[in-house]
Formats: sequence, structure tokens, C-alpha cells
Amino acid sequence: MSYSILIADDDHSLRLVLSAVLEKAGYQTVKAKNGQDAITCVQQDEFDVILLDIFLGDVDGLELIESLQKRNPSAAIIVITGHGTTQTAIEAAKRRAYSYLTKPIDKEELLNIVARAATAATITKEEREIKAAHPSLVNSQTIDAQGRMVGQSPAMQTVYQIIGRAAVSDETVLIMGESGTGKELVSELIHKNSPRSENPFVVVDCSAIPPSLIESTLFGHVKGAFTDAHADRKGKFEQADSGTIFLDEVGELPIDIQMKLLRVLQEREIEPVGSNETRQVDVRIIAATNQKLNNAIAQKTFRDDLYYRLNVVPISLPPLRERKEDIPQLIDLFTNQFAQEYQIPKISISSDTIEKLIAYHWPGNVRELENALKRALVMCSGQMLLTEHFPQLFEKEPENPIESQNIAQQVYALLQQQVSLYLESETDGSELHAEIRETYEKPLFEIVLQHTEGNRSKASEILGINRNTLHTKLNEYGIK
Repeated sequence: MSYSILIADDDHSLRLVLSAVLEKAGYQTVKAKNGQDAITCVQQDEFDVILLDIFLGDVDGLELIESLQKRNPSAAIIVITGHGTTQTAIEAAKRRAYSYLTKPIDKEELLNIVARAATAATITKEEREIKAAHPSLVNSQTIDAQGRMVGQSPAMQTVYQIIGRAAVSDETVLIMGESGTGKELVSELIHKNSPRSENPFVVVDCSAIPPSLIESTLFGHVKGAFTDAHADRKGKFEQADSGTIFLDEVGELPIDIQMKLLRVLQEREIEPVGSNETRQVDVRIIAATNQKLNNAIAQKTFRDDLYYRLNVVPISLPPLRERKEDIPQLIDLFTNQFAQEYQIPKISISSDTIEKLIAYHWPGNVRELENALKRALVMCSGQMLLTEHFPQLFEKEPENPIESQNIAQQVYALLQQQVSLYLESETDGSELHAEIRETYEKPLFEIVLQHTEGNRSKASEILGINRNTLHTKLNEYGIK
């Protein structure tokens, strides 16, 4: 495929040099001597890459980027300048230029950047054509009324149903799920769709409060209750009166506080620290945990009677790895939010990148996906998110050297044991013994060497044998 490149530079000599280098590499080039020429060129033709000088004589190259993108939205723009400054690079990135080159231009660097930019432009163009041909694919998903929770997977459909039923009641809810699955969002949706929606919604992260402050934080205190208690203070339960309180990571509460929380659930009353009087509270309680509370109960770190009081309406949130069909909708949600927040055009994402995001295992769940997209959108060069914008996700995951070493040593020790037992039962001489050893040992040595990419020191360490012994064995079996 021959890519087309527009070279917009007011330096006649540089235009000729760039054109010659790129055409020799197989690209088609068109030259423009100033900003007006560049605009005329993109009105007449479509380009894959635009090399844009920052000083064009009649216009500032940076100010020209937006006009070029409107007329040629798929093009990857590479800014060229002889006055490289931090601010210039920042301004180019803000305008979604793909990359940045400083004069004098290195030939290898030029060809490398142009090749990557051309590939990115092709992907962008193909995605735009697909969306233009199939408009029904764009924004086709259904989201909740607040527009913050998406997903049509069977697991999420079940969650939506429970949220709807829980919202119209006033029963206590226990939300269970791994970190990053959206427990606080679910609690907020329940509150906003409940009869208490116009009243307070108070969030308490139980894991973030020091044990010495937890009782006062939840139930308040009276003046003089302790050294720094200079005045009466309402706790979170009183602040949430007539509304909803969300107790996140409820499994982190100390046992003595769990007893007081149980009393709130049973009697709907609290007792501030330092007071002998109880106060009535009208609060709906929603709790959440990423722990398996059954295990905590067995270990005597969580009260079983409190668990039963909390677990009236249980909601179990699936991890993202179990609802991967929802990832494209989540991507669309987060990219839309990012564009609205920063008042910039929405950035698209390539199909190949979406496929890789779907394949990723997401240990941090939806929160990790959201953060990865935000990081990629901030760092994005050009008009489309590509795999190169997610280096933290798509780099090869490091293997556990200790685990692989232990397994290999165990296998080798077992093989040696089995060979020894077999040889003890045989009396046919050394030739047969050598053949048996080769049958057992050679494949293992080959596998370990492939794993270490031929590094004999690492291979001997993994196998748990001396390097000289390994060297002798490799020569014996003809393994290179």
C-alpha cells in the first residue's frame, strides 16, 4: 500500500529533501510552501500523514492543525520545528498532533515516525468508514437512567433487576464484589431511585478511618468526651438522618463497633461517644464488602448476627473478567465522559485495541479500565486510541521466576527419581541406561532452554544443577 504524505514547510530545500527521502521509501508526497497551500491541498486530496512546519510564513502551524483535521480527519499530523521547546511540544499534543520532530531531522527517526503515523491513519480511516456504513453501531447501547452504569451482559441484567427491587423498598442491602466493580455506584443508584432520593446520601469508607476514631465518626460525640472534643459533633448516621448511609468495606469494622452497628439496625438509635442518652435515627443502611464475610465469621473477625441483619437484600457484582461483553460499552461511556469533562472532540478507538482490551484479564475491574482509558486519552497522539497508548496493559506480563524455578526443579528431581528406579530394575548395561536418560532428560532441557532463550546460567538455576553439568548434558544430547 502506498501512503500519501503532505509536506507543508516554508523551506524549499527542506521540502525537497523530505520528499526525496520519503519517496525513496515508497511514499507519495505533495509539497505545500505555506498555510494557504496546505489548506488547498487537503481540500483537493486526502492524505495519510501531514508533515507540518510550525512556522509557515503566513500562519502559525499549530493554529492550522484544527483546520487540517476538519478537512482531513483521518490524517496523522507530525509537527516540525527548528525551535523545539517544552511549550511547543505541549501545544502540539493538546491539538492532537500525532508526533513532533525537531530540525535538523534525522532520516531514520523521520521514517520510523512516518511509518507509525501512516499505520495509525489507516486504522482511523477504516474505523470511520465502518461507523459511517453502520450508524446503528454507534451509541446503540442502553444505559441506566443516570448514564453511569452500562452493560447488557446476563450478570448485569440480574444486578439491574435487584437494584430496581431494592430501590422501592427500605430494606438493608449488602453489596458484595471485588474492588473496582462499582459497589458505591450501585448504592448511589439504589438511593437515587428510592423514596429517600431527595434526602442525604452519606458515604463512609470504613477501611480508611483509624480504629480510634471510628465510633466518633459514625455515632458522633458530645463536648468533653475526649481531649479534642471541644463541642458536640454529629456522626455520619445523624448526618444521614431521613436518607441513606453507605458503609463501604463494612468487613473492616472492629468487633466492638460491629455490636453498636447491630444495635442501630435493630433499634434505629445511636449513642454518641461520651453520652448516656440515645438518639433516634431514620436511616436506610447499604453496606458493601470485597471480603468473603463467611470466612471472616469463621475466623471470629465478623459477627454472624450482624451479617444476617445486613444481608437482607444481597447484591453480588460480577468482576469485569466475567462480563467482558460489556467492555465496548464501558469504553464508549468513559471516552464520552472524558470528552465532555475536558470539552474536546471524542476520541475513537481502533477495533484491534478493543479486542485486546477485551482479552485483558482486568484484575482491577471497571476502575482499572476507566483509569487505563483516561491515561491513554491524556497521552493519545492523533485522532484514535491504539494499542500503543496502553503500554502498561499490553506489555508481556513478567513471569514468576520463583514459581517456574520451583516447578522445573520438582519435575527434574522427579524424573531423576523415576530414571533411577527404572535403571535399578534393568541389567542390560550402560548403553540402554544412556538411552533411557536421554529420553527423560533431553525434552526437559530443551523446554527450559527455550524458556530462558538459550541462557545456560538461568537454565541451570531453574533446573537446580551445576552449570558445568548442564553444559556436559547439552553436549551429550547435541542440544544447541
